[in-house]
Amino acid sequence: MELESDQQPSSGLRKSMASWLAWLCAALAGVVLVGIAMLAQHFMNFDKPAGLLAWVVGVSAVLLFACQALATSRITAARADLASRAAEARFATLIQHAADVIAIVRRDGAISYLTPSAERVFGQQPAALIGRPLADLVALEDRVRLREFIVRDLAQAGASATVEVRIPRGADKHCVIEIQGTNLESEPSIGGRLLNLRDTTDRKGLEEQLKRLAFHDPLTLLANRALFHDRVEHALAVNKRSDRGVAVLFIDLDDFKTINDSLGHGQGDRVLSASAQRLVKCTRNGDTVARLGGDEFAVLLENLTDEQPVVEIAARIVASLQEPFPFLGSGLRVAASIGIAFATAADGVEELMRNADVAMYAAKAQGKGRYTIYVAEMQNVANRRLEVEAELAQALIDNQFQIHYQPIVELQSGYLLGVEALVRWKHPKRGIVTPGEFLDVAEDSGQMIALGRWVLRQACAEVQAWQARLPEGRQVRLAVNVSISQLEDSDLVTDVAFALKASKLDPGCLVIEVTEGVLMHNTEEMLAKLTGLKNLGVRIAIDDFGTGHSSLAYLHRFPIDIVKIDRSFIEQLGGLEDGAALARAIIALGNTLGLEVVAEGIELEHQQRELIELGCVAGQGYYYARPGMLNELEYSVHMKRRRTMADTLPQGARFTATGRFLVGSLRLSDPEPTATGTFGPSLTKKTV
Repeated sequence: MELESDQQPSSGLRKSMASWLAWLCAALAGVVLVGIAMLAQHFMNFDKPAGLLAWVVGVSAVLLFACQALATSRITAARADLASRAAEARFATLIQHAADVIAIVRRDGAISYLTPSAERVFGQQPAALIGRPLADLVALEDRVRLREFIVRDLAQAGASATVEVRIPRGADKHCVIEIQGTNLESEPSIGGRLLNLRDTTDRKGLEEQLKRLAFHDPLTLLANRALFHDRVEHALAVNKRSDRGVAVLFIDLDDFKTINDSLGHGQGDRVLSASAQRLVKCTRNGDTVARLGGDEFAVLLENLTDEQPVVEIAARIVASLQEPFPFLGSGLRVAASIGIAFATAADGVEELMRNADVAMYAAKAQGKGRYTIYVAEMQNVANRRLEVEAELAQALIDNQFQIHYQPIVELQSGYLLGVEALVRWKHPKRGIVTPGEFLDVAEDSGQMIALGRWVLRQACAEVQAWQARLPEGRQVRLAVNVSISQLEDSDLVTDVAFALKASKLDPGCLVIEVTEGVLMHNTEEMLAKLTGLKNLGVRIAIDDFGTGHSSLAYLHRFPIDIVKIDRSFIEQLGGLEDGAALARAIIALGNTLGLEVVAEGIELEHQQRELIELGCVAGQGYYYARPGMLNELEYSVHMKRRRTMADTLPQGARFTATGRFLVGSLRLSDPEPTATGTFGPSLTKKTV
């Protein structure tokens, strides 16, 4: 296109030069011939033939010049006419196919001209609209604005302005039209207001969509954090001018990660959408419900006269979210922890939302699935949590952690089977800090991977050195707990392999404990990681068994060696009949699957007695010993009993996953015992 535009002036210039050249040649010819005639008149007369011929030639030249001039003039006029017609045809074609509508309206708004494209906008032939007021064609609500635009905004000659109106399309639809107008009444060819009408429906729709995305959550269609912040700010401004109260609820779905990891993000999104709908149903019409991100929601309640409506709404939300979701075939339920904060005169947006967030974490700390109202003391707890988070990083650098070990004993004889490594924080100012004060903070702040890696390496090194010094302790098992973040976000198999290699600990002496809930986190990925650990030769134990969801359906798939009964079931022994029944069921399940069962949290003698009667083989708890240093175990009664048992073991003794002694007549051709201590049918064994 650029090349053509460059050539067109050059072509026109050549044509113009050719035309002028023809005129110039004719003029020169005429001048020459007239000169010849004049010379002939001077030297000749009409009586002579030469003179007469000169005059004839002169007259012919004049006539020739006149004919050339007339022909050139006609050619020029024809060319101008052709150019004018081509321009008009080009303009008509452009107008015919233009997407925009060009209209001319009179001072009163009546249409005097419309381009053919008007039919696409108005749905009528342009000829049928001539003479009608343009305002009659737009939506009723926009007619006054359009009349003012034509009469007032375009009143002055040369004035330009823009207005946006809607034109009905069917019963419930309309298109958005942007009108750019200019007053050209002084132009004879226009004689009115020239309007350019452009359909901006698609553009406006995109703008509205972008606006919704900017202020609404695309998954739940609830308000997002930005819009919620704006609503809270407005509510607080109104609150300062009235005696009406404002409250904010922060809502977090408890253990939502379990659903995402076990059932997939698709089901997780369905849970979020369904939870959002339940939240809206539990609140009032004027309340603002928002999704702040992930599984966090918030509710703004305004025009409050007292706290009771807020508490009732929070209770309804807790109860509603605890109801099962029909589309979750596994029957999983979603609980919610809710923090409530009431605005005070001094609160700004950030303070009010922070208080609600602090109260929500307090609700989680109190057991989840509940609501808690913010009080000032909670902020102290939150500040303390931030201090702990900051101190943890430095504690790792300064090597402020140490490991205590709790004995695991054989219930009938009481001899030592193994130890469970429990990390302690030796704070330079506060002394020994228990795990309950910092492990959750480490997990939430992302520091658990580094801490867990240190515990694993340190415990392996300490136990191996202890075993090397005590011959009777060489098959003592070391149990190390790993967190969900270590399983999901780190290469645990590599970490365990490194710890074993660095410490030279026998892999069969290491027991990796995972909580029951991890069986439902990315099942296939967990299966691969646990299998990788088994390939290293270590044992796998399920901790806190009986407290998770639907783990029985997965238990047979995983390479498990040991099941540890949660302490909550042990506490019920000797009391409610259900306690013994649940413990008996877990022990029977372990026997059926070829797993050894360890009871946690044994604190009373009758609990030990009942567990032995139920068939449990091993246990741990304060009844036997509190966690302590390894060297303290050397002089314990449990180590003394192990030493006695080890001294009397005959040749061919083997050990189970928990470290129990197995005695049998083993031959070189006989198979080795399995990880759980069971043998092939051709072998006889005795457990002591």
